[in-house]
Amino acid sequence: MENQQFLGGGGKKNYRLKGKILTPLRTDQNNVIINNILSKHEVNMKKGFTLAEVLITVGIIGVVAAMTMPTLVGKYQEKVTVSKLKKMNTVLNQAFQMAVKDHGTPDLWGFSSSSIGENPTEEQQEQADKGQNIVIDKFAPYLKTVSICYKGSECKNTSKYIRTRYSLDGTQYSNWTHPSIILADGSVIQLFWMTSPSCTGIAGDSKQFRSVCGEVFVDINGANPPNATGKDVFWFRITKYGVYPAGDAEDTYRSFDEYCNITKTNELNGYGCAAWVIYNENMDYLKCTDLSWNGKLKCSR
Repeated sequence: MENQQFLGGGGKKNYRLKGKILTPLRTDQNNVIINNILSKHEVNMKKGFTLAEVLITVGIIGVVAAMTMPTLVGKYQEKVTVSKLKKMNTVLNQAFQMAVKDHGTPDLWGFSSSSIGENPTEEQQEQADKGQNIVIDKFAPYLKTVSICYKGSECKNTSKYIRTRYSLDGTQYSNWTHPSIILADGSVIQLFWMTSPSCTGIAGDSKQFRSVCGEVFVDINGANPPNATGKDVFWFRITKYGVYPAGDAEDTYRSFDEYCNITKTNELNGYGCAAWVIYNENMDYLKCTDLSWNGKLKCSR
């Protein structure tokens, strides 16, 4: 059967049986069969792509990947940050509500003000330290803690509590150490700076921002960089009615416009970012500077 010719049947093509494959015969304009043997070059061309073609394709794919990967990684990291911060907001408020249920509102907790000025007496410092530790003890039982470093404790000198913090624009702020609570997921609740034992501090016109007791920072990835306010470190207010992210539309003390602007050089820049991330679920303030609560909520795409 090898090379047996099958002609016609009225069809437009004639075929030659080669092994088990029926291939078209070559014919001239008068339908006369001509040589149908492929050259070596023709056979090779039908096998696949050449090495040069493969290398060019791989090169193009590499260039496209190099151009798009940073954007994709950035978007993914932003989603992770939003998710972690929203979770932390829930965790803090659940702990707060349970503490209130067991101990009453913060104005009944008996803490002293952390704001004691420069060169405080030993007694003043002791009372201030005790006040911060009282607040830690109100929150800690309702959190999944790994370790706690109380104010005034020797643990402040250990590496897991010591790191340099930066502002949103990269300005170095200070080294912060304690008091701190390290949670099971690696995040850190830090500082517990209490400014008003009576919870009458004012940071805005809303009910909660006219009842401020103090403030607290959260670092969603612990000691890992960038350790910058507005990027992985976020500022919350402890009020008589709950824990609220700073910088929302009602915040007049650390407003979003002034304290979450990448172009402003300020060691406190980033303090007004937490509410934006939680409520708008983006960090577009890192990309554009014309955002506002009453206007543009995302950068132009």
